[in-house]
Amino acid sequence: QGSGQQIVFMSFENHVEVVAKYAEEIAAKTGANKEISVLAALFHDVARAWNVDEEPNLMNESLDRASKIMKQCEYSEQEIEQVKSAILPHSCRGTIPKTEEGRVLATADALAHLLTDFYFVLPFNGWLKAAKDFEGYRNWVLEKIERDFGPKIFFEDEKEEVRADYEALCKVFGNKTLNSKEE
Repeated sequence: QGSGQQIVFMSFENHVEVVAKYAEEIAAKTGANKEISVLAALFHDVARAWNVDEEPNLMNESLDRASKIMKQCEYSEQEIEQVKSAILPHSCRGTIPKTEEGRVLATADALAHLLTDFYFVLPFNGWLKAAKDFEGYRNWVLEKIERDFGPKIFFEDEKEEVRADYEALCKVFGNKTLNSKEE
């Protein structure tokens, strides 16, 4: 396996582990179903393990893979549907989670983005196809940071926990002088 593929796999593996850890902690605090929350966290980006990394294929394939794997592990149809209903709206683009487990997953995913090196690793792992240059990447990050901090965090304790990190990321990626030319 080449080093680029190793970076992609390590980033995926680490991200999923971090989201699952946060999901377990948040579910315990909120009374959400911990098993469903953790399973949703583990499966929310599972298609990346098969090198599927663009929407809508990423979501569709992740839901399909989650369903197949859970069936093989003898989860009930109800449990599979609970996991899928948590995963589907977790990005909070156009729709927000309607279940507590969905809100847990969305929040855990946002925390994993805001509290780790996610935004600094992303340009190197090949997942982001939308940004063609640094300015495009900066704009994409600033938009995603706003979504991660805004509609994706459903619990005030967690929002306060990441506020300083969110503000620091806004400052770093919003700093236009990093790309300006001396006159």
